[in-house]
Amino acid sequence: MVLSLLLGLVCPLHAQIQRTYHYGVVPTENITTFEVNPSTTVLDDSAGISSTQLTLKTYHVINERFNWGVEVPVVRYESPDKSVNGLGDVLANITWTLPAENLFGFGAKMEFFLPTATDKLLGSGQLQASPSAFILLAFPAGFYGAVGYKHYVSVVGDHARADINTGRLRANIGYTSPNQWWVLTNLYYYMDFEHSGMAEFIPELEVGTLVNDGTAFYANASTHAAGNWKTKDWSFGVGFKLLYL
Repeated sequence: MVLSLLLGLVCPLHAQIQRTYHYGVVPTENITTFEVNPSTTVLDDSAGISSTQLTLKTYHVINERFNWGVEVPVVRYESPDKSVNGLGDVLANITWTLPAENLFGFGAKMEFFLPTATDKLLGSGQLQASPSAFILLAFPAGFYGAVGYKHYVSVVGDHARADINTGRLRANIGYTSPNQWWVLTNLYYYMDFEHSGMAEFIPELEVGTLVNDGTAFYANASTHAAGNWKTKDWSFGVGFKLLYL
């Protein structure tokens, strides 16, 4: 009888612990992480143009609502005409989130792309400001959906380079399992306001798992699916995350 009572107490507690795993993928999650993200992007398959990079990412909790992050890419650009290695444009950001206590969660982010690239083929040559906002709808059993908008605009930089004035709509549908894995679908729609009517649709799929309570691994892939603006053919990446640092 005592054993039955203990099992009755432990089993619900175990289920509750399973439901509290964080993966660093839900937009309203606010945890400290360090990430290593190698990826390759085929810009033009027929022309043999591609970009491979290793991005180091760190995000740190300021308080329960705010965090800051930095992403540092090391890039190799390859084409038949020229191949270069070096530092890409560093990203710095600050994020505010309001987790979904009932159904809805919200968030806003301010990002800056710094013109740190060591070659013009590795970056934009411009300081970019990129504000964004999103709303999240939490469903039962680990499902969620989110929609958001991000804007990219060049502030100052190399006047010989093209100005940046781009919008991005994002729809995000994901599932986080209590069994320590997740699947995530992103639908991106980019609009180039510098060239009216230019747009691109890029779908992305990601799957990931917890290796243990503090380490995660994921893989994702995306492709140009539609639109008269084409920034790439396809891309593939993997990532390793250290959580709760």
